[in-house]
Amino acid sequence: MPADTLAPRPLQAALVSAKIVDAVLEAIAHGRLTAGTRLREEEIAGIFGASRAAVREALKALAERGVAVLQPNRGARVASPTEDEVTQTYAARALIEGAMAADLAQHITAADIRKLREHIGAQRRTNDSGERREHLRLMGDFHTLLATLHGNSVVTETLERLVARTSFMTALFPPQTQICAIDDHVAMVDALAKGDGALAQRLASKHMMDNRARLRAGASTPTADLRAALLP
Repeated sequence: MPADTLAPRPLQAALVSAKIVDAVLEAIAHGRLTAGTRLREEEIAGIFGASRAAVREALKALAERGVAVLQPNRGARVASPTEDEVTQTYAARALIEGAMAADLAQHITAADIRKLREHIGAQRRTNDSGERREHLRLMGDFHTLLATLHGNSVVTETLERLVARTSFMTALFPPQTQICAIDDHVAMVDALAKGDGALAQRLASKHMMDNRARLRAGASTPTADLRAALLP
């Protein structure tokens, strides 16, 4: 009997798909799953005891995040951003976030500053404890929090997509230096607290391009053991 005829009910299938997505993201964040690795539908179905329909939904969700590439007649693979794609993505963030910071400095409140500083505290805790995936998430969320405080929903939506892409790039290509980007966040919040829009803009733009400079995209050896990567 074909595996798809045994597919679980819609809710169960959605839960299985979410589990697969989470496992792939976790494996990338911890360096177990590398750029270019084939994500074979049948193999993943076997690893998770899932229907192929559930796997297809997971791969579709990963592709929507820019984490996977779906190729007609060739299946899926982990995306492999080029140096140029990485540069353009960070440059877009530098432009948007610089202008956003300059504007935000003109109307940010004391309560907003407290939220940002509390968030930085959480970033430090996950950095110190070695919770890599949660740390990467928080480092990206800091910027979407800035966008939320800014109040332009279109900017927020655009930035959420860009943050997701750069977070993926950071997970795939870990920074070559150990310079702490958290300190950049502290400086940006200090500038915002002072209402110094020009300084906030310079710091926000420089932060993005410094982050870009720390990454080195390039060819990597595909992960050989998909099961070990997804179920360590």
